[in-house]
Amino acid sequence: MSRGQFRGDVQGLRALAVLLVAVDHADVGPFHGGYVGVDVFFVISGFLITGLLLKDHDRHGRISLRDFYARRARRILPASLLVLLVTVGASVALLSGVQAIAAIEDAAWVLFFAGNIKFARDGTDYFQGDASPSPFQHYWSLAVEEQFYLFWPLLIAVVIWVVARRRRNGGHVAPRGNARYVALALLVVIAASFAFSLLDTASEPVGAYFSTRARVWELATGALAACLVARAQATPRGLRTAASWIGLLAILTAALTYDATTPFPGSAAALPVLGAVLLLLGGVPTAGASALPQRLLALRPFRAVGDWSYSFYLWHWPFLVFAAAIWGPVSGARGLAVLVAALAVSALTYHLVENPVRHARVISVRPSRGLLLYPAALVLVIPALVGAKAVVMRVDVPHGEPITLAHYGQRSGEPVPSFDPSPYVALVQASLLAADNGLEIPGGLRPDPFHLDKLKPDLGACDYWNDPSTDLCPMGDPDGDKTMVLVGDSHARQWIPALDRIAEKHGYRAYWLVRVGCPGADVTPWLKVGGPAEECADFQDWARSEVDDLAPDLTLVASEANPNRGYVLDDGSHVTDTAGELAAFEEGVRRTLVDVSAHSERVVYLDDPPATTAQAVECLAKRRATLERCVSSQDPLVDQFIDAASRGAASAGVQVLDPTRWFCLHGRCPGVVGDYITRRDLAHVTVEYASYLTPALDKALGMSRDRSAVASP
Repeated sequence: MSRGQFRGDVQGLRALAVLLVAVDHADVGPFHGGYVGVDVFFVISGFLITGLLLKDHDRHGRISLRDFYARRARRILPASLLVLLVTVGASVALLSGVQAIAAIEDAAWVLFFAGNIKFARDGTDYFQGDASPSPFQHYWSLAVEEQFYLFWPLLIAVVIWVVARRRRNGGHVAPRGNARYVALALLVVIAASFAFSLLDTASEPVGAYFSTRARVWELATGALAACLVARAQATPRGLRTAASWIGLLAILTAALTYDATTPFPGSAAALPVLGAVLLLLGGVPTAGASALPQRLLALRPFRAVGDWSYSFYLWHWPFLVFAAAIWGPVSGARGLAVLVAALAVSALTYHLVENPVRHARVISVRPSRGLLLYPAALVLVIPALVGAKAVVMRVDVPHGEPITLAHYGQRSGEPVPSFDPSPYVALVQASLLAADNGLEIPGGLRPDPFHLDKLKPDLGACDYWNDPSTDLCPMGDPDGDKTMVLVGDSHARQWIPALDRIAEKHGYRAYWLVRVGCPGADVTPWLKVGGPAEECADFQDWARSEVDDLAPDLTLVASEANPNRGYVLDDGSHVTDTAGELAAFEEGVRRTLVDVSAHSERVVYLDDPPATTAQAVECLAKRRATLERCVSSQDPLVDQFIDAASRGAASAGVQVLDPTRWFCLHGRCPGVVGDYITRRDLAHVTVEYASYLTPALDKALGMSRDRSAVASP
């Protein structure tokens, strides 16, 4: 807008949006739905930019895409690139090597405005997950915006060209035709995107959260509001005032009543989006004083934070991530202190970087030079990312010998410990002794912690998560005369490297009926983003029906013992308290095992290995890491869920295999056993360690002979 039409209330609305996001992320106050501030940002962006495009056409008779993208570059690149480079440097200095490498890779995606694709692909979840959050995770919203603006100005230009052509050819064009026909195009975009938002939130909630197609309608709704400014100006002042209060109340209600369990975006996003639209249209410039909500938002403190809002959004999240890496979980007063520091840096960024670059004479003389900022950024940032990765890969590479029963840091003259008869349990004993004796971390760890994400158990052609088909893919020995079936989630999948070899050895055709996130227990999980996982219920029903049809000689069931999930009961109620979750999980395990037992010659429940309280991979990749520092304790809450599953299996009369002693002894879990990293995160077994355990699992299952019971390792 021109300076004569500058709206301080819009800057105040920016301030409200960014403060809601920040206090939510920092866990300050009751605004657990503060993430809706991003949706308010989307609406403001669509409103302002579409208004500018229409005004440009009115003034110059055309829309210059070159000038538009040059303005966007001057607006977003200086601050975003500064934060990117500083965040990469801080990641190298403050995070573990594994976390730093992940952050550098995320930075590369962010640089090409594709961060949302990366985070959706990885199944990133703001509210749950073992992995530490990326310091670039908040850049997903910037990616969505820029992807929208790749096509939106072009679409406006096409619509206006069509209107002009009809006018030249004598066709009927309504007054204010440009805005009217742009609005019609927007209605189509909004309807299609909102439909995708509803569908994706129900079926792929994490992907929907980061999805451009599920978010475009929010930007487009702001754009539609820009087309309705003239109508809003003609609306009685009292009605606009009422709309403004309703809009403000809608945004605050969403921020106060939504939380991490609210299915989002979906229909829930409509409340903050429409609230933002009402505030924007309720405050359009007219004769007389503005409504009270707009006067409040236009107060100097709000306007100042609004000026800094873009930089504050970029800085606040890495500040929180690095504060958590240094001090542990950040919330309350500590979280507020971190936000104040981020806000101060944001003010400096606005005055020393954003404005000077935006108004630099070398650019203002010829605005199109702003287009050169992006290729210049690539030339600057890509070598910096490559160099940062090289620095991380060179730091503190361990060179120790593998831990064995003869090499565990034993001191001269000390008696040889009494090792367990099982070599697999004995190696865990030796690994704990090696940690206690200060032995050096072995070199050549398996797997390489820097390439861990690329190593996952092979599902053949039947990955029921990425390709939710109903095909069956025989593994093991495809020509075998016996059948083995594995049912469960990723905690069943983690055993496939061992089970596939066992099935091949003993002549079993094996079918891996596993889907990430869908428990082997007959319970419907509540997703932290998206609500009940209905697709899991469908997959569980299908897997049990396949067991009925296959009538396997051996059915194995495994399920994640997750105390942070929550379940939906048959009556539709959402259980979130620990006692209720334990009861639901135990009963779900029992029901699944009773069902598959009716059609299987033999059924075994694979208990979950104990979860750890610290990530071994991240610990091992830290500077000056030691084996002793990377010994973790068992998570006591997860242990309760493991016990509940065992009770459910026992009540179903099913054999239980307890793998605890292959991972932990007396509540202590070494991060390295021999030269194997046992866990890829807090709970999942690495492919290499599962493969190493093949003979132990084979023996515990009693596959070489007919046994009426399964031995506990």
